[in-house]
Amino acid sequence: NTSIRMIMVMHTIMVRGPAIPTIMGPDTATTIRMVMITGIRRITGIATSTRISREGVRLVRNQGSHMGNRNSARRGFCITAAAGLLAGTRSFAQTAKYPSRPVKLIVPSPPGGGPDIVGRLVAQHLAQRWGRQVLIENIGGASGQVGALAVVRAAADGYTLLFSPPTPITIAENFEPKPPYDARNDLVGAALIGRNPALIVINSAVKANTLREFIALARAQPDKLFFGSPGLGNALHLIAEIVAVQAGIRMTHVPYKGSGAAVVGLLGGDVQFLVQSAEAVKEHVKSGRLRALATIESTRLEAFPEVPTLAESGLANLNIMNWYGAFMPAATPRELVGFWEQELLAVAQDPAFSRRMKDMSFDPVAFGTQEFARMMAAERPQWSAAIKSAGITTRKD
Repeated sequence: NTSIRMIMVMHTIMVRGPAIPTIMGPDTATTIRMVMITGIRRITGIATSTRISREGVRLVRNQGSHMGNRNSARRGFCITAAAGLLAGTRSFAQTAKYPSRPVKLIVPSPPGGGPDIVGRLVAQHLAQRWGRQVLIENIGGASGQVGALAVVRAAADGYTLLFSPPTPITIAENFEPKPPYDARNDLVGAALIGRNPALIVINSAVKANTLREFIALARAQPDKLFFGSPGLGNALHLIAEIVAVQAGIRMTHVPYKGSGAAVVGLLGGDVQFLVQSAEAVKEHVKSGRLRALATIESTRLEAFPEVPTLAESGLANLNIMNWYGAFMPAATPRELVGFWEQELLAVAQDPAFSRRMKDMSFDPVAFGTQEFARMMAAERPQWSAAIKSAGITTRKD
């Protein structure tokens, strides 16, 4: 019934179409007609539209040769519009069935780190909403670039997405060699969902109770202390380098393959200093095996109210967010990107999801597609400037 009513309305508008150029001019009139046709196609079916619209186009062309027969031309145009109308319903029906099979989220790092933990929580909530499996596949390597490339090369059908931190998206372009993809043009961010507050932690055997005391200790023995990271060029690696430059200390970097391995290295005393997500070290700090010296955030964390900020420890706060976002191949239809945006924002607003995120010391913040894109555009030059000013090298030998 809705489709029939729309056809009737469109018929009335199209039949009176020649009056539109008189009022608005031919270019505006053409635009209006195209918008109306596009709108109708969303109500009807593409397979039917292909057959009938071609007949309509032929009719318009044939009758168009007779300059005086405007009514015939209008009838041909209406057939085309009605065909498009019959086409869109099927398109919407197909979208309504999505997803019709399991969806895969690729996490570009090993299991156990922040992206993996939050990605699995997001997958769980999406599976509950859809009644479909949402699978996690961990593809680590090259600081997230291997996993990101897998999504860039995936079919743009909405069934393979990247769930990633900023490293392979806004940081890797500063690497040498350059990534084998262009994150700005090869991927589109559907939504940001979750932020990972970070802490500076040390092994409890290190004789320092505050960040100031650790800085004094490191200054007294340059290059003698070791700091770990989840990988060369990882956001947490770069933050540690920036803090070291601010503090005027020199330490030796030990890159690990993922956050889990880096925490194990700190617990074992192989490294003495680590910038890591609060969630990854929370239990070890509570047990006394690790000591939290400062938070990277601009305010104290709810889960660690006793841990000061960098500014409270004598350094400048960093305007850096360690976020997680869902990305799709750039060729993905905008309708699917919009679907994922809505679904991810709905998950973020779910009280159960928000509560679980906070319990694990994550921030359940969420940005839609456009806001996420603006944030990344502003973030890229910040990372580039920070890397250059700190003299950080990310060249892989």
